[in-house]
Amino acid sequence: MTKPKQLSDHRDRLKAPVSMLQPWHRLFSIANQLRFGLLFLVLLSLLPTGGLLIYLSAQTQLLQAQALQQERSQAAAGQIDNYLDDLKRKLSYLARVKGLTNFQRPVQQSLLEGLVRHNEAYEAVALLDRTGQVVTAATGGTPLQAKSWANSPLFIHAFKQQEDYVSPVELDAQTHQPTTLLAVPIRNDQDEVDGVLMARVKLNFLGFIVSQTVVGKTGDIYVVDERNVLIAQKSSRPETFQLQDLANRPFLKNLVAAAKDKRLNRYQGLHQVDVLGASAFVRSVNWYVVVELPTAEAYAPVQQLVWVMGAALSVVTLVVVVVGFLAARQIVVPLKRLTTAATQLSQGQLQTKVNLSSRNELGTLAIAFNEMATQLEGSLTAVETERNFVAAILDIAGALVIVLDPQGRVVRFNRACERVTNYSFMDIKNQPLWQLFVNADVAQQTKTEFESLTVSSFPRQYEGVWDTTEGVHKLVAWSDTVLLNDQGAIAYVIKTGIDITDRKQAEEELRASEQRLSLLFRQTPLAVVEWNTQFEVTAWNPSAERIFGYSAAVAIGRHALELIVPSTARPLVQQVMDALLKQRGGSNSVNENITQDGRTIVCEWYNTPLADEAGRVTGVASLALDITDRTQAETALKQAKEEAETALQTLQQTQGQLIQAEKMSGLGQLVAGVAHEINNPVNFIYGNLTHTAEYTHDLLELAQLYQQKYAVPDAQIDEKLAQMDFAFMIEDLPKMLSSMKVGADRIRQIVLSLRNFSRLDEAEMKPVDIHEGIDSTLMILQSRLKATADHPAIEIVKDYGALPLVECYAGQLNQVFMNILANAIDALDGYNKQRSVPSAQREPSQITIRTKLVTDKHQTNHVNRVAIQIQDNGPGMTALVQQQLFNPFFTTKPTGKGTGLGLSISYQIVVDKHHGSLHCVSQPGQGSEFWLKIPVWQSGMPSQGVIAEVGV
Repeated sequence: MTKPKQLSDHRDRLKAPVSMLQPWHRLFSIANQLRFGLLFLVLLSLLPTGGLLIYLSAQTQLLQAQALQQERSQAAAGQIDNYLDDLKRKLSYLARVKGLTNFQRPVQQSLLEGLVRHNEAYEAVALLDRTGQVVTAATGGTPLQAKSWANSPLFIHAFKQQEDYVSPVELDAQTHQPTTLLAVPIRNDQDEVDGVLMARVKLNFLGFIVSQTVVGKTGDIYVVDERNVLIAQKSSRPETFQLQDLANRPFLKNLVAAAKDKRLNRYQGLHQVDVLGASAFVRSVNWYVVVELPTAEAYAPVQQLVWVMGAALSVVTLVVVVVGFLAARQIVVPLKRLTTAATQLSQGQLQTKVNLSSRNELGTLAIAFNEMATQLEGSLTAVETERNFVAAILDIAGALVIVLDPQGRVVRFNRACERVTNYSFMDIKNQPLWQLFVNADVAQQTKTEFESLTVSSFPRQYEGVWDTTEGVHKLVAWSDTVLLNDQGAIAYVIKTGIDITDRKQAEEELRASEQRLSLLFRQTPLAVVEWNTQFEVTAWNPSAERIFGYSAAVAIGRHALELIVPSTARPLVQQVMDALLKQRGGSNSVNENITQDGRTIVCEWYNTPLADEAGRVTGVASLALDITDRTQAETALKQAKEEAETALQTLQQTQGQLIQAEKMSGLGQLVAGVAHEINNPVNFIYGNLTHTAEYTHDLLELAQLYQQKYAVPDAQIDEKLAQMDFAFMIEDLPKMLSSMKVGADRIRQIVLSLRNFSRLDEAEMKPVDIHEGIDSTLMILQSRLKATADHPAIEIVKDYGALPLVECYAGQLNQVFMNILANAIDALDGYNKQRSVPSAQREPSQITIRTKLVTDKHQTNHVNRVAIQIQDNGPGMTALVQQQLFNPFFTTKPTGKGTGLGLSISYQIVVDKHHGSLHCVSQPGQGSEFWLKIPVWQSGMPSQGVIAEVGV
C-alpha cells in the first residue's frame, strides 16, 4: 500500500457529519457565555464592593469627627482641671504649715501676700479663726467682707467637717468676672484643726480656655457647673456674659450621661440647632465641658466623600465594562477560529492550520492544534516506519528470533540466528524448520512435535541443540509463543532463543571448582568453620572435628560462645564478632579454646566476613589452626631466654663482686701490711719516748743543780750556754717530747683504723661495734673532708644511738659505708663547684650519720634491726636516677671516675648477705638520704654474755 492511499483512507475514517448550530444554540454558545458572564462577574464584584467602600469611608469620616469632638472636650476639661488643681494645691501647701494659726500677724500677712502675688487668680486670701472671724487677709483686688463666716457652708465644710470646699460660681458685681471661694482647714502646733484658710479665685481663665479651643467654623464650647449653670461660653462676650440655668433644657440629661460614658450625642444644642455634642467631666469641681458642632458642618465632609466616591465608582464601572468586552473578544475570536479549524479537520482537511498571534493559553492551544494536525498527517507514514523499525530491532537484537507460519516454515530469521547458525535468511526462507537440522533423528522429532502443537501448548520453554553448517553443536534456551488470527487459530509461532553454550561451559567449570573446593574443605588440616550472622555454626569440616572434638552434626546450629570459647575469653570474643559484622576486611587473632573433652588449646584464627551483592554481611568464614604445641615451645623458649638473661645478669653481678672483692682484698692486704710495718717502729718509738722523757728530765735537773752549785761558771761553758740558748732549750725540750708522744698516738690510731677497716682477721660473721666501723671509714676519708684550696670543708654530724653488738661481716659492711660516704663526698664536691663562695658559706656542706635500734613488728618474733641513716645536703637526684641507682654498671659520674658497681655491690651485701634493706630517698635540690637496716642477729638469739650496749 502506498503512502497516498494510506492518507486517503485515514481521511475517510475521520470524516463525520457535522450539524450546523441552531440559532437558539448560538445564544448560549461559549462565546456569549464568556462575554456576558465576564461582564456580570465584574459588575457583581465591583458594585457591592464600591458601595461597601463608600459606606465604610463615610462611617470612618463620621467616627473621626466624633473622636475629634471628644478629644476637644477632654482637652479643655483637662486644662481646667489642671488649673484648678494647681490653685487648690498651692492653698493646701500653705494650710499644711504646722502651727500657722500661732504665727505672728506680720508673718501670716506675709505668707498670704506671697500667695496672692504668686498667682493673680487669687483675688483675696484670708485666715479664719475657730469662730469664723477674719484674722488676717491679703487682697489683690476687691477685699473680703468683714463679717462672720461661722454659719457659712464654707466654714462648716472646712472647719467642722475638715474637708476642702469649693463654692458655687458667682459673678463679681464690679468686675463682672465669674469667681468662686476655696477653703481648706488649718492646724495648730498640736496638729488640731484651729481655723480655715480661704481664697476668692477669679475664673476668668475659663473664658480664655474655651476661647482658645477651636470647634470647626461654627461650633461652640461651654462649661456647666454642678448646679447645671452655664459659667463660661466661647460665643459670649465677657462684659455681657450672664450665668444661665440649664437645668430645664432637655438635652442636658443625655449630655451628662454621654459624658460619663464618653460617647457622642446628636441633639438640639444650646442655640436650638442640631449638633453633634461631646462632653467631658472636670473631676476636681464636678463641672462639665461641652463641645457642640452643628451637624450641617460635621456631615459636610462625609457628603462630599460620598459624592466623590460615587462618581469614581461610576467611571470605574464604565471602564471595566469596556475592558470586559475587549477581553471577551480576545477569547471569543480565537475560539471561533479553533472551532472552524476543528470542523475542517473532522471533514478530512488535514492541512488545516489555525493562525493566532496570541501568546496566552489560546495561542498555545492553537499551536498544539497545528502540531496535532501535522502529527496526524505523519501518523499514517509512521505505521510503516514502525514496521521497518521492529524489523530492524529483530535484526540487531542479541537474542535469536525465528518466526514460523502455521506449517512450520521460516518467515523471519534475524541476524543473531544467522551469526550463531551460519545460515543465511535468504537461503532458508519459507523452508520448514526441521530441514535445518543435520541430525535426522532430531529433525524428525522436531517435525513431530510441531505438528502436534496446539494453542494450549504455549508459552513453552526448553533447551535444544542447534547444529551449525560446520557441524558445531550450540546449546540454545528457547522460549516459544504464538500470535493468533481472528478465529483464535495459530497465525505465527515466534521462537526466541539465547545461546547458552558458554554459560553451560561456565556452569560445568563452576561445578568442577565446587568439587575441588569441597575436596579442599574436607582434606585441609585447617579447621574451616562457617557462621551465620548470629554466629551459629553452618559448616564444620573434618579438621574442625579433629581439633575441637565435636562432630559436624553436634556443632552445626550451636553458638560459638557456648561451643568452643572459654568463659574468661567470651567478652573479648564477643567484641571480635561484633566488629566482623560491621567491617569489610578480615581479622586475625589468637585465642584459647575449649575442646569437647575439656582441654584448653590455643588456636590462631583467620576470620573473613561474607557479603552479598548489595554489600550486606550474610555470615563469617573462619580458618583455625591449632598452635598449642607451637605456643608451648615458644613459651619454653621465652622462659629459657629469660633464664639465660638472668644467668647473664647474675654472672655480671658476680664478676663485679669478684672484681670489687679482689680490689678490697688487695687493698685490705696492703692496708694491713702497711699498718703492720708501721706499727712496729711506732711502738718502738712510743715505748722509748717515756724513758727519753725521764732521762731528759733528770739531765735538766742535773744541769739546774750545777747552775745552783757553781754560780760563776767557766767562760767557755758560759759561751756554750749562750750559743745553745740553754734557757729556751730547758723550756722547749719537754714540749717537744710531749708533741712527739701526741704524734705517735695519732699514728697508732690511724694504724688501728686501717686494721679495723680491713678486718682481714674477721672474714667470718661475728658480733662487732657498728660505730667503730663507721668511725674507721671516716678516719680513712678524713683527708677528703678537710678544707683545701679546691673545696670547702665537709662537716660530719654524728647522731649515734645506743646499739648492741651486731652480728655481721664487718669488712663487707665497712665497704658499704665507704661506698655511700664516698658518693656523698663526690656529690657535695660537685655541688660546691657549681655554687658561689657566699652560697657555700651560707649553707655549708654537711653529712649527717644517725643510728638507732628499731623493732620490725611485721616480722615474726618482732625482730630487732639496726637502722643507719646517712644524709647529705647536696644537689639530690631525680626519680629516674633513683630507679636505676642500684643497677650494675650504672653511674652518673664522668668516664673514668666510677665503675657503677659500688652501690650495686652494697645492695647485695646488705640485702642478700645480711637480709636487710637499702633504699634511697631524694629530691632534686633537697639532698639525698640512704637508709640501711640489718638484723641485729643473723642466726637466732645470741649466746649469753655477748649482748652489750655500745654507745657514743
